[in-house]
Amino acid sequence: MTFLLSLFGLVALIWALIYARHGSLLVSGAIFVVVGYVFNHHVWHMSVGPVSLTLGRVLLAALVLLFAWRWKQGHIELRPLTGCDWLVGLLVGYLTLRCMWTPAAIGEASSVGPTWRLIASFWMPATLYWIVRNAEFSERVWKAMLACLAALGVYLALTGLAEVNQQWWAVFPRFIADPTLGTHFGRARGPALMSASLGVFLAICFWAAWFLWAKVSRAQQFLLLGAMALMVVGVYVTYTRSTWLGLAGGLAIIPLLHLPRSWRPVLLTGMLLAGFVGAIGLGDKVVNMNREDTDGSAEHSVYQRASFFHVSMNMFRDAPLLGCGFGRFYDCKLPYLADRTQRIELESIRKLDHHNTFLSLLTETGAIGLTLFAAVLAAWWRAAWQLARNADAESWMRAHGLFALATLIAYLASAVFHDLTLSPSEQWLLYLTTGVTVGLQSLLRTREAAAQPIKSTLLAQPTSGVWASH
Repeated sequence: MTFLLSLFGLVALIWALIYARHGSLLVSGAIFVVVGYVFNHHVWHMSVGPVSLTLGRVLLAALVLLFAWRWKQGHIELRPLTGCDWLVGLLVGYLTLRCMWTPAAIGEASSVGPTWRLIASFWMPATLYWIVRNAEFSERVWKAMLACLAALGVYLALTGLAEVNQQWWAVFPRFIADPTLGTHFGRARGPALMSASLGVFLAICFWAAWFLWAKVSRAQQFLLLGAMALMVVGVYVTYTRSTWLGLAGGLAIIPLLHLPRSWRPVLLTGMLLAGFVGAIGLGDKVVNMNREDTDGSAEHSVYQRASFFHVSMNMFRDAPLLGCGFGRFYDCKLPYLADRTQRIELESIRKLDHHNTFLSLLTETGAIGLTLFAAVLAAWWRAAWQLARNADAESWMRAHGLFALATLIAYLASAVFHDLTLSPSEQWLLYLTTGVTVGLQSLLRTREAAAQPIKSTLLAQPTSGVWASH
């Protein structure tokens, strides 16, 4: 056995060295997201002092080393910074300082520690963002990234269907079948053990397959259509309204922007018809899904939103600028649950973390933190829109702008109903996509700036030939 493990390690090292020389940083970033999401802490981990290593973290460390080596060798040239980059830096910097200045909770505390949440949901995604924004770009590499995400979506959809049908033999990794781990057991929840996380991933992977469709052969297009249909079913069996809204919102916007104008009347008619049929067939399920999670987490889920909002507003009123402290909503909310000046039932959220990304940041980091977070999202949206509408960009670059918009729609729809910063894998996928957007925007601006002196020189040259004599 030792010999086989040594042989496997040697082969892996050889391939790693080959990939380090010729592999793509962008594809490596996509592989990190896939491996980090699927082969997470429950599959393998090893403690090295205070640090717990997982396959994803090892891959990210290797990606950082690869990026540094290529930059040192002159194979990578850092692109000029944009407004998006400065805003990301300000957000991560502020949250880091806020975390450092926040004392540890006494007594009850969230299961997600503030330091780990800062590292996994902000530092690691920001590192990935920086690497991919400076990576080498080409249509071939971009298609490879989409292919990785589309393949992930097929796997996640099949796993989700196996879960809801209790076909545990088909569920991999095996820990997904353990009802004592995570939440939402009984619904499709995937490797993150949370239905909202699975739904966000499936929605974004659906759009990866959508934009890959126009770039592959006819036979591959047929397979991608089946894959997209499978992913739609996978989103449905998460039984999570926010993920339904995220996919539906993208389907209401992206095809109108992506497909030819002549198709728009047909698309609008089809969407109206689909909405009408869906309202009749699924309207009652949207309002009352009767979810039977074994942990009881679905009970009163709709009414608890009002409880979270009421408590959050009271906490914001008492600490409007800086908030109660990064990662401290769980315990700092407890005194506010005794409020009896209104009829909203508050005790049901005692054992829960926040269920809204924006309100969570508002209560914990104040108006400063929420403003920076909203500014980052708005800047990413603007960059994606500009890239999608840039007539000088190549077709695949414009397509990526639309892909980034679809990613933001899926993310925002769930961020309103869940605190996604407690689940770092969603941040990895978001920062991967937006990092490519900002990198392409910076690349196009550099090209435009380099071409401007040439255009000016050509315009300044005197006219020769017949027309010069006049």
